[in-house]
Amino acid sequence: MVPASFYHPIFLYLVLTLTFVASCRTYPMSFRLIDRPRSWVSIIPPFLLCLILALFIGGRPISGAYFCDTSNYAQMFYLMRANLSLPGDDGEWIWNQFMYFCAHRMDVSQYLTIICLGYFGFTLWACQRFAPNNVWIMMLFNLAAFSFFTYSTNGIRNGLACAITLVAISYLVANKRNLVMACTLAFIAVNIHRSTSLPLLMAFISTYCIRSFKVAYTFWILSILISLVAGSAVTSLFAGLGFDDRVSYLQEEASSEMFSHTGFRWDFLLYSMMPIVLGYYIVMRRGIRNATYEFLLNTYTLSNAFWVMVIRANYSNRFAYLSWFMYPMVLAYPLLKMNVWDKRQGEALSLIMFMHAAFTWFMSTI
Repeated sequence: MVPASFYHPIFLYLVLTLTFVASCRTYPMSFRLIDRPRSWVSIIPPFLLCLILALFIGGRPISGAYFCDTSNYAQMFYLMRANLSLPGDDGEWIWNQFMYFCAHRMDVSQYLTIICLGYFGFTLWACQRFAPNNVWIMMLFNLAAFSFFTYSTNGIRNGLACAITLVAISYLVANKRNLVMACTLAFIAVNIHRSTSLPLLMAFISTYCIRSFKVAYTFWILSILISLVAGSAVTSLFAGLGFDDRVSYLQEEASSEMFSHTGFRWDFLLYSMMPIVLGYYIVMRRGIRNATYEFLLNTYTLSNAFWVMVIRANYSNRFAYLSWFMYPMVLAYPLLKMNVWDKRQGEALSLIMFMHAAFTWFMSTI
């Protein structure tokens, strides 16, 4: 068995290498070449990569030291197997019934592998829907995201629910005839992890209320000012809403033992703003319009604004993920689907793609 300490480095360097190769190949391409139609065979390489990585990560050792909540999920699995814990009726019933079903039919490694297959599978499905001509590159953007590996081994329930949410959002933006499919997937996601109700609400608002990026962008800027001036009061307000039991974290006093740094996280804010800055340049400065892109951008921006307002709280990274799971899609979509730089589109795509992966490598190794 591969030692637990090797899993993240193997994943990290594999993705970094694949991203470097893809960056070199796309560098000389124009937008026309990047977005050219491709055969259905092009889905095979990303499918095989996801399958191999999901089986590899799913078979990881049960180590709380390296995979944090993996040990907690394993403990709950064994409690259900021994009938010392039963599926409750307090919400998230799909997850509870799924765990109970697995606990009485398979071992914990198979259970974790199924979750991992779902996480990678739904992410790949979303990539195929948002960028059918560039599934490989879109999937690399997701694999290289700062939080992707973490939510395949640590917050695995949240990761799975957010991957399903991505697919739900892809159906919501397509056309109104897909609303039933979008609502079905949204229902499944919320009943796996209720926190996904936040990005789904923001997606609804972006569809029917706030369609202008200028409005979403202004709200995001205001969220920074509100956080700086009245962050504690806003945190208490959100904690009292009770849309998810996990908001109780917001009421606890910030502790450096629970997060590597406390206070206003300027470093994570700078990371979060990259898709927003790119969106500002494309939509507001260049005036290039695309309904799907603006929907994604608005949903991400509004969801991220919520996190900005509670940025000082313990475990605020868990709330950041409610927008960060969309980060690679929002970042990659205009590079793959919109003619922003024409003949130099490949240069911009290569640079942003590699810097995106290099940032994850840097943050994981310092």
